[in-house]
Amino acid sequence: MDDHSLLTDVALSILGAAALGLPAYWLRLPLVLAYLAAGLILGPGLGFGLVRNPQSIATLSEIGLVLLMFILGLEIDLRKLMRAGRAVMINGVTQFLGCAGLALGMFYLLGYQNRGNDYTLTYLAIAGSLSSTLVVVKVLSDRLELDLMTSRITLGILVLQDLWAISFLALQPNLNQLAVDTVLLSLAKAVFLIVMSWLLARFVLPWVFKRIGKQPELVLVAAMAWCFGVSGLAGFMQLSREMGALVAGISIAAFPYHTDIAAKITSLRDFFITLFFVALGMQIPSPTLQVITLAGWLTLFVIASRLLTVSPVLLFLGYGSRGSLVPAINLGQMSEFSLVLATLGVSFGHVPKDFLSACILALVASFLLSSVLMPKVHAIHGFLGPWLARLRIRDSQPRDDHAGDPEHKVPRIVLLGFYREASSFLEEITRRHTQTFLEDVLVVDYNPETLAKLHERNVQAVYGDVAHSETLRHLHLDKAAIIISTVPDHLFKGTSNLKLLRTLQDLAPQALHIVTAETIDAARQMYAQGAAYVFIPRIVAAHYLVDVIERIQSNRLDAIRQGAEKFLGKWQETLP
Repeated sequence: MDDHSLLTDVALSILGAAALGLPAYWLRLPLVLAYLAAGLILGPGLGFGLVRNPQSIATLSEIGLVLLMFILGLEIDLRKLMRAGRAVMINGVTQFLGCAGLALGMFYLLGYQNRGNDYTLTYLAIAGSLSSTLVVVKVLSDRLELDLMTSRITLGILVLQDLWAISFLALQPNLNQLAVDTVLLSLAKAVFLIVMSWLLARFVLPWVFKRIGKQPELVLVAAMAWCFGVSGLAGFMQLSREMGALVAGISIAAFPYHTDIAAKITSLRDFFITLFFVALGMQIPSPTLQVITLAGWLTLFVIASRLLTVSPVLLFLGYGSRGSLVPAINLGQMSEFSLVLATLGVSFGHVPKDFLSACILALVASFLLSSVLMPKVHAIHGFLGPWLARLRIRDSQPRDDHAGDPEHKVPRIVLLGFYREASSFLEEITRRHTQTFLEDVLVVDYNPETLAKLHERNVQAVYGDVAHSETLRHLHLDKAAIIISTVPDHLFKGTSNLKLLRTLQDLAPQALHIVTAETIDAARQMYAQGAAYVFIPRIVAAHYLVDVIERIQSNRLDAIRQGAEKFLGKWQETLP
């Protein structure tokens, strides 16, 4: 009896991805390449055919696409985008339109055209204009360069690329019927979806999330229900389901819960997106000369087009040779989003499967080149600097578009969890220091009512479940000087102060970590683990109480009582 099933195929896919992912990680190669290679080996085309039903894996992996688009939307805060620097806003337009125009001209001259229901030229223009958020963020975060001016320009352009991709997703299902009425109908459907999502996110969802905010698990379930609900509605309206998920994410990106939601969905997304790339690898046929040639041209175009469209604009805006060269090289790879569009294009019958194969090969080649060029971008500038200087293209120190932006202020003291001890601690800080000192404090908690009270007191506070390591990772704590947890272990769900300490030491090794213990043995373990200080509330209370008893024995009871009443009369902390 053959026991082979979908579960077997999924298990083989994940085992293959892990087996090739480990050496890729050790060699500092993008993991996407390992997943594609795993699919190639396991699939029926060029591989051993161990996965017998690739279509089932591909269908299951669509969940990964929906979650990927949803998280991408959560990271696009339109209000922040509107406040982005002119370098981002101008380049976000000129880069995409410039690359698309160059692609149309170049590939038309190479013999690629739109004929009948074949829209290869259009897809080449779109796919060649998008860069990889996955690769860029991974390399920049590994090198601790996310806060550099050139990195912020790069990431801003990537966000605007995603907005261009949304526009194409709205038209994609009806690309072969682009009559005026069809285009208007598609745009009307997209506008309706966006407006309806915005209205619900503006007037209904805040009320819902506020009432379930104290239950982070329910917040996650409600967010995923919103994601798949809007995605399903988009599919019902004959729009792209992926576009629906993206709209769902963008509509709640300004919610205080978005960081926590994105952090918790990330692991689930990674699982399904791994299946997506493995399934893509299974679809790679034996490459023909035509496929290899197109992949080569596409790879060269991606690198050259970024230099031609990004660098000149940044030079014109006064960012100098370094500020104009670094973002162009950072963007020099194809996007995994391009594969998503190409995959959908094949399913819609807009492009042949050979086009998808060429895109996969071009993505692999550009990923490999980026993994080599991006870490050496400053060395490349150092080599080219003297030659650029001869052309009167010199390095400069441009105005930082985010200077003075309060949202980029890095807190020095981070309070993880806000229970009674943290509330009293914050009140004592308020009494001893000025408001300027409070600006260096950040509170992370999942109680919406508490966060609202903190905001009223002009204290930085964000929604987050501190028991979840991915939430902490998304908070970028590496620049904090002191990180404090005053929440006792019995109030944590799924973690403890000791586990939290170990996580914090990985995320913020330079910070001083203060944690809370309920037992002496736990405190000793935390000191052995490297805690800067372990707060034991009962011992602190015992010290104070003994002092009170000694003063009472000295016949000072009335003075102590009056002083305590007067002190409490002026004490106005956040939590009563």
